[in-house]
Order: sequence, then structure tokens, then C-alpha cells
Amino acid sequence: MYSMTGYGKGEIEENGIKIVVEVKSVNHRFLDLGIKLPRLLISFEDSVRSQIKNRIARGHLDVFVNYKDTTDELSNITYNQNLTDKYIQIAENIADKYNIQNDISVSNLFSLKNVIEEDDSELDSELLQKLISNALDIALDNLIIMRTNEGAKIENNLMEKLDILQDVATKIEEYAPIQVENYRSKLRSRIQEGLGDITVDENKLMNEIVFYADKVATDEEFTRLKAHINHFKEIAEKGGAIGRSLDFITQELNREANTIGSKCSDLSVSNYVLTLKTEIEKIREQIQNIE
Repeated sequence: MYSMTGYGKGEIEENGIKIVVEVKSVNHRFLDLGIKLPRLLISFEDSVRSQIKNRIARGHLDVFVNYKDTTDELSNITYNQNLTDKYIQIAENIADKYNIQNDISVSNLFSLKNVIEEDDSELDSELLQKLISNALDIALDNLIIMRTNEGAKIENNLMEKLDILQDVATKIEEYAPIQVENYRSKLRSRIQEGLGDITVDENKLMNEIVFYADKVATDEEFTRLKAHINHFKEIAEKGGAIGRSLDFITQELNREANTIGSKCSDLSVSNYVLTLKTEIEKIREQIQNIE
């Protein structure tokens, strides 16, 4: 079982090229990737995306890829001469037309868009691809380790809550026959009180009790509830990308709990029913962070 929350970092260097990849993950209904690469590495975005999809099933991932060339950091820096000439010509024209001082400087030119450029024509694409892939693998390894550790904690917590559900369900189930007996006694008392000395028709009374017993019968609900709990545990034991499956089972657990609550309306079990619903809601909240 994997949590969708985690962080991983991968760093690798070869031939003076250093690649650092950082991956941050939070929960999301689907796999949602936000990939940020330097302009020089934009062409590798598809391969990064594909590599992540092969290892991560769900979650929102922010991926940061940083590049540094330590061999000669200025070797691929140049300037766009045609564009620079154009900027200077425009500045001179404005100064002449409005009779104002032309105070353009080199530092001004440096700040203008696209004047300074990085020449990527000499970049070794195969080396970059290998370094990015290796650094990303390391980052994903570390991310998965953290997601696994968090997932183990969530799984332990979920198993505890499922045990609580089973215990509470058993207590409510044990009360079911008592509920019918209590209804029989109360109904008899009310009828006797209303009729006074007139003898109660036992057949009609029994028919009413049978009808009530059938109305509040929860055998099927408890059977399904227990089956859902066992199914939940089986899926959790298999692991992998199971969040959506567990979410569906939790909806079924909640549906059975609501039905049981509507049938077991006696105040003596209302607290048990409330506990049942509360624990299921806690489970639902927890599995929102499971991949």
C-alpha cells in the first residue's frame, strides 16, 4: 500500500554535466504531472513524463529538473547580434525624434528579452538523456520509499479501524433479537393499556411482531458488511494502486451502516451505530491518500 504523499531527490554528474531531479507528490484522483525543466532540456519532457507513468499510478507530482555545466559555464552563452542592433537603433530613433538623451547601456541590453542566449547546438543529447533518466530514477526510488513508509502507517491504522468495525458490528448484531423482544413487550403493554380488560388477540399481536421483525431484520446487511470488511483486507494485502478499489468498498460499507442504523433505531444501540459510521468516515478520509 502506497501513500500519495512523498518527496524524492536524485542527483548525478558526468563529464562536467550535473543533473538534479526533485519530485514532490501529494494526493490526487488521477496521475497529474507538473514538470519544470530548463529551456535547454524542454525536448526531454515527453521522456520524463513517460518514465514517471511507468512507475507511479496516482497523485499530483511536481517535478523539477535542474541542469548545470561545470566544464565551462560561459562556453554556450552568446548574444543575438541582430536583435541587439535593432534595440540600439530603436533607442537612437526615439532619442532623435523626441530630443532626449539616449542613456541605453550594456546592462540595459542584458535585461532585454532574448538578447542573451544559450547555444545548445553542442549539447550531447544522448548523455543528457542518460543523466536525466538516471537522476529521475533515483528521485523516484526515494519518493517510492517515502510513499511506502507512509502507506504502511496508513495500512496499520486502517486495519485497526476495520477491527473496530467488526467488534461494533458484532455487538449490534447480538442486540437484534433483543430489539424484537423489547418491541413485543412494549406493544403488548400499549395494547393492554388501551384495551383495558379486553383480552388481547394473540394471533394479531404475533402477526404485528413478525411484520416488525421482518422490517428490522439486519441479517443481510451484517453479512454484506462483514464481506466488505474481508474484501477490504484482501485488497489491502495485495497492495499496489488500490486506492480507488478501497474507496468503492468504503462507500459500500457506509451504505450498509446507514441501513443498519435506520433499522436499529433503539436508543440502546444508537452509540454503537454512531461509532460504526464514525470509523467508516475515518477510513474514507484515510484512503483518499492511498495510491
